[in-house]
Amino acid sequence: MKKNRFLILAALLCVPAGLRAADAAATSLIPSYIPADRPAQPELTAELRAKTKTLGLNATAGGKVSRALALLPNDRARSGIISFEIEGGTRAGVYQCEALGRGITSTSPAAGWQWGVIGSSTVYYIAEDATDGATIPGIYDLRNISPETYEIDLLGARAAAPPEEKKKKYFSAVFADWYPASVKLMPVDMMWAEDSQEGSQGEGVPYFERRPTPGSEASKARQARQLAHNPKYYFGPYGRSGFAVHTDQWEEASRRGDPKFSGRPELADFRWRDTNGCLKLRPGCLALLNEFIAGQAALGRRVQLEVRATELLDEVPVVKPEPAGQ
Repeated sequence: MKKNRFLILAALLCVPAGLRAADAAATSLIPSYIPADRPAQPELTAELRAKTKTLGLNATAGGKVSRALALLPNDRARSGIISFEIEGGTRAGVYQCEALGRGITSTSPAAGWQWGVIGSSTVYYIAEDATDGATIPGIYDLRNISPETYEIDLLGARAAAPPEEKKKKYFSAVFADWYPASVKLMPVDMMWAEDSQEGSQGEGVPYFERRPTPGSEASKARQARQLAHNPKYYFGPYGRSGFAVHTDQWEEASRRGDPKFSGRPELADFRWRDTNGCLKLRPGCLALLNEFIAGQAALGRRVQLEVRATELLDEVPVVKPEPAGQ
């Protein structure tokens, strides 16, 4: 299989000792297996809690910063994991869930695309530095895309909602299918933390503006609203922007029972779900992450996500799913 992700830091002799130590600590988070056919959070969390009571990632940097940690495999056909710690309330504790960040996927080859294997099927992935490529390792600031603080442009809706009269601090365009009907949750804004990359795998990644040319009046209006809220919105690693942590609707009973989706591999295997440049979680995990972010933000802390690529996950056994409908 073609190795097409960043190498694990611990394997590189040239990296600083502090980075090697951080990656060595991350090895304790690697699960014994990752199910692909069912939500893995209960099993992964139970295994993690048997090993540790705290991640030590909250209230760092003098109590000012709290982080979640996402480990993504070099083999983009596989799931990664995300770990974080809720401090207070009835759900306090460490959590771990499966996470997917490989970018746009196709079953047909394309020039410049990379490849891997899911089950017995060959799949192809757009390059990491492309707009909808794999999630880029590095440090991101996190913020829940809450209707209390965000003007939200809902993409993919049957009718476009008019701009809200009440101006809010932030703006984001999100897709309608990021919101399942059965779970109350919010997508999460992932903003490349330009000032926080030192000592991470994002250090040295080129950061610049890649502003798209709007193709319609609606997209022109959307871009104008986005820039009015954040003039540097279109700056990011490799010129990419608009990252989010989100979910989808593949686990909704209505979709599973809809004949037009019958036989789709996304129903049976989490690894088939596209991420379009973002980080994808299952709905229950995203709800927990929302709680982690809200809790840490309420304590006045800067909430971040560190994304690392690692070969440690390439050999973790996967529980193979049964074909959809069985």
